Amino acid sequence: MKSIDYIIVIPARFDSKRLPGKALVDISGKTLIEHVFSAASRSQARAIIVATDSEKIKQVAENLKVKTVMTSANHVSGTDRIAEVAEIEDWKGDQIIVNLQGDCPLMPPENIDQVASLLFRNSDAGIATLATKIVDPEEINDPNVVKVDFDSRGRAISFRRKIGHSIDHQTCLWRHIGIYAYTTTALKKFSQHPRTKFEIEARLEQLRAFDLKMKIIIEEAVIPPGPDVDTEQDLHVVRSILGTN
Repeated sequence: MKSIDYIIVIPARFDSKRLPGKALVDISGKTLIEHVFSAASRSQARAIIVATDSEKIKQVAENLKVKTVMTSANHVSGTDRIAEVAEIEDWKGDQIIVNLQGDCPLMPPENIDQVASLLFRNSDAGIATLATKIVDPEEINDPNVVKVDFDSRGRAISFRRKIGHSIDHQTCLWRHIGIYAYTTTALKKFSQHPRTKFEIEARLEQLRAFDLKMKIIIEEAVIPPGPDVDTEQDLHVVRSILGTN
């Protein structure tokens, strides 16, 4: 991939609702945030920043020699937290920023570079993100697995948690991967707008972009990532993958 000037911001809060303190849980001898930073450090990003509201997370990140920006504790989403960082850092409007969420220790660095490149190649898009084919039938009706539909040009059509009808076994469904790239301009437009009705009802912030008529561009991830850490069960799975109990 052609080298692209982009910055990774890892939003990480301590008071996670489903798994409190998860950013600092131990996984194979390292904290969760350290595993995420490790993935980020293998990418081609120009810089990596941890954005947090926790002094504990700041201490761990700084021990890793990672630049850390303290942000408000009132942010509803990681996107809003990153928008505050963009404001503090005073980045130019066309600066590409990748939101690498702080609970995805198994994100391949190739995917991080890919999503930055995707936005770079589609300058008319406000947001770029990735998807992977659903191969596990149980994921089809799992509301925690966000499904995405997109057209032949890669433009997102819909995001949804539930499939409201029966699916033919030959139908290809796509699971959305929670990694995003946006320019500073698009990020500010998104974050400065109040949460919308459809976003709140579906618990999907991507729907705010649709309400704002922002184009979301998607392509298949070059490497399907491992699971994120959202729950205690996820934590057990990730620990198993990384070789610890």
